[in-house]
Amino acid sequence: MKPRSRIGYNVTMPYRALVERTVPVSRSKMYSLLVDDFGDMKKIMGDSVESCVLEGSGVGAIRHVHAKGVPGEMAERLDAAFDGRLMAYSIVGPTSLPLEHYCAVVTLADAPNGSCAIQWGSNWTPKGAPEDSVRRMLTGLYSRLIDAFVAAAGR
Repeated sequence: MKPRSRIGYNVTMPYRALVERTVPVSRSKMYSLLVDDFGDMKKIMGDSVESCVLEGSGVGAIRHVHAKGVPGEMAERLDAAFDGRLMAYSIVGPTSLPLEHYCAVVTLADAPNGSCAIQWGSNWTPKGAPEDSVRRMLTGLYSRLIDAFVAAAGR
């Protein structure tokens, strides 16, 4: 029998970094912020993002993010968006982050009282830093991102 995640999707390969949370935002609202606002990270993250420019639209679109305190640009491609329940993206091109071959998957499920269960996981190869250090960096980032999406949903 395949292991199952907390929100019911079959997991055949573990993520190197994973955050699972339930938040007081509907699944449809969270999905809209993740996918429909893919190119508007400044709206989501506020002053921690200097700029975010979207190239294209829908699956295949690339957002070019300049985050405060992070040298250079990070280009992230929307790789999948499905059924209001799944979004996947990857870093394309060079990044100053200590990793390469980065791909993240965000799954959403309805939870009690109109809330949403989120599973934000990624796989990558560490580059220039220990794997545990990169994992801690990413799980901290995912927690901050989820908090920012919840705050944006309330605006």
